[in-house]
Amino acid sequence: MSKVIVIGGGSAGISAAIGARKAGADQVILLERQDQLLGIGRIAGSMDVGGRYPLHLEIVEMGAGEVNEMFDEVSLDNMDNYRASHYPWHSLPGSEEMTKHSWVYNVMTAEPASRRLLEKFGVDIRWRTRVIDVEMEGNHVTKVKTADCDWLEADAFIDCTGSAGGMKDCRKNVGGCVMCPWMQCPTFGDRVNLTEKIGAKTWSMRQKDGTPGVKYNGIYFYKESLSQEWKDALAFSHQVFLPYRGLTDWDSDPEWSWATRGQDGNDGEGHPADAETSWRVTPNTGRFRLLDRGIFAGGAGPSPIKLEQLRKIPGLENVVVAGPVGGKNLWSLGHDLVFTDNTLLVPPTDNYFAAGSKANMVDVQPCINSGILAGFNAVRSAVGKELVEFPMSTASGDILDFSQKFLQNSEGGPTTFVSAHAGHYLKRLKDIGVFPDNEEKAKKRIADAGFADYFKQKVI
Repeated sequence: MSKVIVIGGGSAGISAAIGARKAGADQVILLERQDQLLGIGRIAGSMDVGGRYPLHLEIVEMGAGEVNEMFDEVSLDNMDNYRASHYPWHSLPGSEEMTKHSWVYNVMTAEPASRRLLEKFGVDIRWRTRVIDVEMEGNHVTKVKTADCDWLEADAFIDCTGSAGGMKDCRKNVGGCVMCPWMQCPTFGDRVNLTEKIGAKTWSMRQKDGTPGVKYNGIYFYKESLSQEWKDALAFSHQVFLPYRGLTDWDSDPEWSWATRGQDGNDGEGHPADAETSWRVTPNTGRFRLLDRGIFAGGAGPSPIKLEQLRKIPGLENVVVAGPVGGKNLWSLGHDLVFTDNTLLVPPTDNYFAAGSKANMVDVQPCINSGILAGFNAVRSAVGKELVEFPMSTASGDILDFSQKFLQNSEGGPTTFVSAHAGHYLKRLKDIGVFPDNEEKAKKRIADAGFADYFKQKVI
């Protein structure tokens, strides 16, 4: 009997659990620290922007489109209006493909839809289960320990715990806990760096001054606290750009854009580095992007910013902030990123894998693709079969290899994200001819690599 334990129920953990079941694992247990799935995916929503689109097409062609289909089913309406509402430079010649396929899922209905999908696949979800320790025999992980002091054994393990700092890191490195409603550390406890306990090598991202972790440049409002004008605009296109320059004394702090210069294509000072690959760089435009996220509306913008400053902006006179609260600091991400090989196995172990942002695969779609591969390889490990990699001729294989090399060669820890949707990695996809992409092009790429419907084949 093959048994796989997945630790963490974000987009990567959901995909890893489904991947393991598709591969034929007899039992898959997903251990979730909170009482909801998706993690930061509960505020994400944005799909298929830039280089995320090739990854989406590829995982479908590889025979593992179930998680994407689930998100498709909870898409918001009016997506043509949404695509027409993007930043001005995405209408420039050469940049049209950036947002051509973009859309947004409903973050309120995606979480229960994720539960139903896991139940359909027979995954055993253990709620409010925080993993705090591991036990090993040589390089083989045998069991994990929960905060309730239960030891759980399995044949293989997949770490999908992400890279959020938790209270201890946020207090130390970014000024304090901001009580974000998606991590909920005060209630459920901090994420524990399990890879340190197995002897793996990890690096954290670094702020400009070398402080571990990076400040996440987002702010989220309760949508009902916005003016009727902005609520109506969000209902029409699910995205608006609210002007703030000259309306508040907030001064652009390049610290918030420093860590996203690779992700957003900015120059580290909040300005576009390249019109064709830059994304959501608000200080340059003096506008704050509000994306419809269910009961929240928000995204990248002028943060941290105090409530009394926000309420000077027309339309925000009655605004209530969901997170980060207090207007003093941001929350911390990019902690304890683990070195893996291209099968997502974590050295020095022979049965412990990582996926998603824990493995430096940032954003929902890279989480999905890496999760599926980790799930399959966990089962292959459990039954003694050779592990597999995504073909390097695919975007899925290339971004995994690129992200790990970027992490491992970053001299003590990276100072910017690798993200498929924009910035330096999107430029790479353009340079190697993957982007822009379409269904026929992706189908041929996967077929030529010999990976068509690969994940429909059971390992056991």
